[in-house]
Amino acid sequence: MTAALIYLRVSTEEQAERGYSIAAQREECRAKAQELGATEITEFVDEGVSGSILERPALVAALEKLKAGGIRWFICLDTSRLSRSVAHQLLLIDEIKKAGTELIFVNSKFTDTPEDRFHLTVLSAVDEYERARTRLRSLIGKRAKAKAGKLTHSPGLYGYEFDKETDTLHIIEEEAKIIRLMYQWFVSEEDVSPYEIARRLNAMGIPSPKGKQWTKQTVKRILANSAYAGILYIRRYDTKDVKFNKYKPPEERVSRKERPREEWVPISVPTIIDKQTWEAAQKRFENSRRRWRSYSAYPYLLSGLMRCGKCGATIHGNLVTSKGNKRAYYVCTAKSPGIPGRERCKSQYLNAPELEEIVWERVSGWLTNPERLRAELQAAFPDETGKALEIELATIEKELVQASKERSRVATMFQKDLIPEVEMEQRLKEIKERWEYLSRRREQILKELSRHDLAAQELERLEELAAQVGDALEALSLEEKKRLVNLLIEEITVTGKRIDIKAKIPDTIPENVAILETAAAGNGFYGRHDTTHR
Repeated sequence: MTAALIYLRVSTEEQAERGYSIAAQREECRAKAQELGATEITEFVDEGVSGSILERPALVAALEKLKAGGIRWFICLDTSRLSRSVAHQLLLIDEIKKAGTELIFVNSKFTDTPEDRFHLTVLSAVDEYERARTRLRSLIGKRAKAKAGKLTHSPGLYGYEFDKETDTLHIIEEEAKIIRLMYQWFVSEEDVSPYEIARRLNAMGIPSPKGKQWTKQTVKRILANSAYAGILYIRRYDTKDVKFNKYKPPEERVSRKERPREEWVPISVPTIIDKQTWEAAQKRFENSRRRWRSYSAYPYLLSGLMRCGKCGATIHGNLVTSKGNKRAYYVCTAKSPGIPGRERCKSQYLNAPELEEIVWERVSGWLTNPERLRAELQAAFPDETGKALEIELATIEKELVQASKERSRVATMFQKDLIPEVEMEQRLKEIKERWEYLSRRREQILKELSRHDLAAQELERLEELAAQVGDALEALSLEEKKRLVNLLIEEITVTGKRIDIKAKIPDTIPENVAILETAAAGNGFYGRHDTTHR
């Protein structure tokens, strides 16, 4: 008996691509196995899984099957079905070879020679390029659709039904009644909390959006969502590769990140809650947050600046009660309360007063020692970075000139009837997209370079002011210390007993040095100037 193993894969994006369906792959791979003389064929299928992921369920099972022995051929349609990563492909080839199995690609010949490995590397690079280009085109299409006021997908909003024909939302009146009731309870003088709203809905036997029990988190999301007041924001979060987390080890998993506000795209949707009620709910949330801050027994100095060196998650303040006494700590979010889908971090709780004293001593040292301050600020933006940006800027300037020439050339070709109108429009569209991208990147570089130049110009003034601060630092209030810490620190990374503090050059030094001027004069400055943070 001669055994062959065939491996089939298609990602969600490739479902519609010609020649990549599971059925088409199966037919060609089985035909190849029979041509080779296989009398036993075992099939492993990863459907809807990206080729950039190594730990795919069916692929892992196939490799385990190989290790058990008895498999003569490992058959794949082509290199991209095995993996879209060059490094992963070479690793898998070695694993297949160790098992004494011959790797067969239906659409190409592979004999595991240095030349074949080089050829495979080139093909993999092309695969990666095509994948990036497809993603870019899809992104451009989604943006255009969103700007036209159409939804790019179903947002899965409670109270609404998504119409695939028109890409719009329609109100589900039965659910809308529940939403209106929730808002009524929340903004009423009865002062009903999200937790109490969830308890009431559960007691009434009303199913949650997922058909389970209501929780205060679900209630809060509904009460804070502007869609119910008529504006749904899409492209608010960057969710790239989040759906593949279940196939990745904890240290490689990614979390969705909120995009800058200016990148959000507003879509008008049918209104369930009037604007006045929705704004009253948001005001209630803000008042609740203020009350919670006033209830805190410990004012954390380093909030929003800390990151865990072990797992990369953020670090936040945490009050721990022991034997009736409350102690303030900083703790990794992946340790407490923990992040769903990730292994709990093994870092330690950090004593808040001790850590804050260490950081404040560092900041005080910068402000009372001009040479140390200069060294830290220059380290935040080394000369090599500025030179690299200048080189990139020069390249972009040339590309922008070239794009203008290409635009004129395409128009001329159309006027001479060398290309049809459809091709002209497509080419001009691609040139415009490249022009817009290059222009945005050019503005980003100019802004960064100007900030660096500004920092160099103002550095001496900043040092002079720092030298004048002296004993005034110890007289500062907590809020004043917080503003100085946020002004001069980019991030604090804690790994065990090691504390790495990264300084930053303030975005608007002329405005921010006013903090030091006032401190040097021995006066309070809280509330006098708005500080721009990165």
